[in-house]
Amino acid sequence: MTPVWDPDEAVELLREWIRIDTCNPPGSEHRLAFAIGQFLGKWGIPAHIEPLDGNRSNVTAVLPGKGGRKLMFCGHLDTVAAWSASSGAYPPHDAVMEAGRIYGRGAADMKSGLAAMLLAFVSLKRDGIALDGDLLFLAAAGEEIDSCGAQAYVRKAGTKDLSAIVIGEPTGGQVAAGHKGALWLRLEASGRSAHASMPENGRNAVEALMGAAAWLRHREPEWRTSDPLLGTTSMAFTRIAGGVQTNIVPDRCELEIDIRFVPPWDGYSLHRHLSAQLAEWKMGREDIRVELKPLLIRNPVLTPESDPIIRHALGLCPGPDGAAGAVTYYTDGSVLQSDGKPPVLLYGPGEPGQAHRPDEWVDVKAYLTAIAFYRELAMRYLGTNGRHLEI
Repeated sequence: MTPVWDPDEAVELLREWIRIDTCNPPGSEHRLAFAIGQFLGKWGIPAHIEPLDGNRSNVTAVLPGKGGRKLMFCGHLDTVAAWSASSGAYPPHDAVMEAGRIYGRGAADMKSGLAAMLLAFVSLKRDGIALDGDLLFLAAAGEEIDSCGAQAYVRKAGTKDLSAIVIGEPTGGQVAAGHKGALWLRLEASGRSAHASMPENGRNAVEALMGAAAWLRHREPEWRTSDPLLGTTSMAFTRIAGGVQTNIVPDRCELEIDIRFVPPWDGYSLHRHLSAQLAEWKMGREDIRVELKPLLIRNPVLTPESDPIIRHALGLCPGPDGAAGAVTYYTDGSVLQSDGKPPVLLYGPGEPGQAHRPDEWVDVKAYLTAIAFYRELAMRYLGTNGRHLEI
C-alpha cells in the first residue's frame, strides 16, 4: 500500500503520545485527548472532548459522507501501568527509537493503532477525498480497567446506527474477526472464627472455599465449549486471600477466577450456570455461606467472514491462509456491540505478545503500513465520490 503520511511526522506523533503518561489507574487521559483535539483542529476537523470523571475524557470526530454506511475507527487512550526500572532496559515514557522499533508503554497496546487510525482519518480530509458514508473516530478512556469511555459513549450516542467498527488493538498487522469473552468472578466463603486448637468450634472458610473451588473445577467439562476461530473456554484461579493468622480458624476467604469463554455462552448465562453448580455443592452445608459474585462481564465478539468489513480487510491484508484470525484478549468491542451488531473488525500494528510487557515496542514499518490500511479500508468500505466497491 502507498504511504499516505510523511514517515518522520507519523513517528514523531506516536512518540509524543507515548511520552504522555496515561497509565490506568488512574488513567489521566485528558492530556492526550486534548492533544488529539488540537491535532484534528489543525486540519479543520471539529473534535468533541467529552469529560468523564476528573482528568479523564473521550474524543470524538466525524468526516460526514452522503449517507449510506457509517464506519467507526475506535481505540483507547489509556495503558496499563509502566514497568519498573529494574524490569526493563528502556524508560517506559521516553519513546526510544532503536533498530526500527519504538519502545514505550502503549507502543503496541495501543497508541500505535490509535495514532495510525487518526492519521488515516485526517489524510482523507487533507486530500479532499469525499466519502459516500460517514467515518467516525472515537478515542476512548478506561479500556484497561472498566471500559468507562466506551460505556459512556454507548449511553450518550449509541452504536445501533453504525455499519461496522474497526478497533486498532494489536493484531500483528493481521485481520482478526473476533475475540473470546471474559467473565471475572469472586468466590467468597464466610464462616466463624475459633481457636485453631479447637477447630470444631468454628466454621473454616478456607476449607469451604477449597471444596467449592474443587467442585467448580470438577464440573468445568459440563460448560466447556469450543469455537473453530476463537478456540476453547478456559478457567484460571488467579488470586486468593483468607485467614488472619496460623492459630485462628479463618472466618473469611475469597478466590478470584478469570474465565475466557466462547459462544454459545454469554457472560450472564454462564454466571447463572456456575451459580447453579455451586448451589448443588452447598446442599447440606448450610452452616457456611459461599457466594459467586461477578466482577466483570465482557461477551465474545465474532464477525462472520462473509461480512463486508472483513472481506474488504482481507482483500487488503490476506491472512496466512487467506482467512481472518482471532485474538485471545477482550476489547471495547464487547461494550460497543450488542447481539453481534454492529460487526467488529480488529486490526492493529502492535504485536499481541508485546501488550502489558516490559520494554513494549512497535515496529515502525508495521505502524506506517497500518495508516495506509485504515485509509484504504475506509475508502473501499464507505465508497468515494459515488464509486462504491462492492465485495
